[in-house]
Amino acid sequence: MHARAATLIAEVVRRHQSKVSLRKGPERVEGTDVLQIMSLGAGEGDEVILEAAGNDAEVVLDALTALFDGHFGNEDDPTD
Repeated sequence: MHARAATLIAEVVRRHQSKVSLRKGPERVEGTDVLQIMSLGAGEGDEVILEAAGNDAEVVLDALTALFDGHFGNEDDPTD
């Protein structure tokens, strides 16, 4: 996962109260830490599981889903 995508994920998570983690295989990282998100090494086609716990868990997961579905704001380059 590129730095830009990881930064956008962390920004979305920080705007919410719920604790968010991302998981790829056995690796689990905090959703607010850009370097940890990048360390997952997730690329196009990899499955990344988003987990949230807290009062606005559904809202933050919806926002993250929209971010992923929108290719991180770059519709022309789905590999970002």
